[in-house]
Amino acid sequence: MRTSLCLVFLFAAGCDSYHYHSGRFSDVRHRPFAALDHYEKFLKDRPDDPRAAEVHVRAGELYSGLHRCLEARRHFEAAARGFPKLEPWAARAKGGIMGCPDYFPLESGRVWVYGDSASRGKNMRLDAEVRLSSGGAGGTILTALYAGAKQIRVERAEYKKADWMVLQRAEGDWVPILRYPFKKGEAWNALRGGDPLAYRIEDDDAKVKTVAGTFTNCLKVREFNRKFKGSWKYDYYAPFVGKVATTVAGPGFENPNTELVKFSQ
Repeated sequence: MRTSLCLVFLFAAGCDSYHYHSGRFSDVRHRPFAALDHYEKFLKDRPDDPRAAEVHVRAGELYSGLHRCLEARRHFEAAARGFPKLEPWAARAKGGIMGCPDYFPLESGRVWVYGDSASRGKNMRLDAEVRLSSGGAGGTILTALYAGAKQIRVERAEYKKADWMVLQRAEGDWVPILRYPFKKGEAWNALRGGDPLAYRIEDDDAKVKTVAGTFTNCLKVREFNRKFKGSWKYDYYAPFVGKVATTVAGPGFENPNTELVKFSQ
């Protein structure tokens, strides 16, 4: 069957088009494994074809849907770095990289409830919900802080995913709270309200136990305000869940501060 189809396409555009069109045919009919087989063969034969950027992105999105993020990132990076000016594929590739695994989900309706670790949320609780989402690439998170049953503060914060980063608007500045690649040792600097901040991924395979459950393959990210030299904080981010815990640390110690109590996906 493949040979006969190949002969049909051969006269028009060569046998490589067979894998491109067969991949698209399987893709739109929700047959991901067949589509991926054709996409991989097309890319092996024609890595520099102008359609390669599109095929890399479509393959990456299929792998992402299967939560096979190593393969997804391989394709997204190939599109973003190999075809940086070919849109819309370059932008879709960058977005795909930030979404598999997604350490900071921003889909509308996402809800997280955090509590102080000492009382497991009985004394202090923070409710957070995504509002005004732009399809996972950005959104506003509304938070409400409670002391016991009394609400004491409501705030809104803006977030967006751009330029290989997750950014939070704080005190007028867009602060990169996460930056790709999500690997141990990755470090970057930022400013928040004039304060110099230093970030570093201390672990990319951390395990965290909270009231909401046990989370694996977490990022452990240190945020250090250079104005306060004796202490810093760690934020833990779980794949496809978001932030699950925050600790306060310093030389020789790390103490739990807040943790995820419950969440919805």
